[in-house]
Amino acid sequence: MEAFGQNARDRRAVGLAGVAALHVLVVYALVTGLGKDLVKVIQQKVEVAVISEPPPPPPPPPPKIEKVVKDTAPPPPQQQPAYVPPPVVAPTTQSTNTIQATSEAKAPSAPAVPQATAAPVAAPAGPISAIGNCSKLGKPEYPRKADADGIGGVVTVWFKVNAEGKLSDITNIKYASSIPMGYRNQFQASIRQALKEHVCKAASGEATLEQEFGFTASAEE
Repeated sequence: MEAFGQNARDRRAVGLAGVAALHVLVVYALVTGLGKDLVKVIQQKVEVAVISEPPPPPPPPPPKIEKVVKDTAPPPPQQQPAYVPPPVVAPTTQSTNTIQATSEAKAPSAPAVPQATAAPVAAPAGPISAIGNCSKLGKPEYPRKADADGIGGVVTVWFKVNAEGKLSDITNIKYASSIPMGYRNQFQASIRQALKEHVCKAASGEATLEQEFGFTASAEE
């Protein structure tokens, strides 16, 4: 029992002596700079280990979606009907007399076809006489200057009336050769004033009438 205790105390003393020697060695290394070199070596190993690790691989690119376009087949070409050559007719031999007789013979004349007679076209309706178609007729006043100078003659007037039978426009005036140009405006103004008093018939809503006015100057009497 005492021997076991003695051995335990000897091992403890040896352990303490080893720990003390380790401390002395560490202190010596720190003092002499060996510890700093040891720390640098350890740091370099750690940096090399960290740098040497490969980076993680990049993520794979997304798959490309390609649009498939179906090729539309062109319509089949239309087949043309096969060409059929016309039948060949063998020429027939005829005598010279037969050919001459055929060429001299006249073809029968075709029967005359009676041509259809065109329907007569109605002539355009011209102006109608105001006398007998107007219930009221105005009387023109004789121009004073023409009456004083002895100017007179027949004046023919074509005029239109509206649906109410009243004057709408004078379309044409024809003067006698005995009325000079310088007096014609006077006669026209007098006749226009008289036509405004006319009351005529217009079955189709508008009618063209004709009337003659005779002027006899008092100087001629």
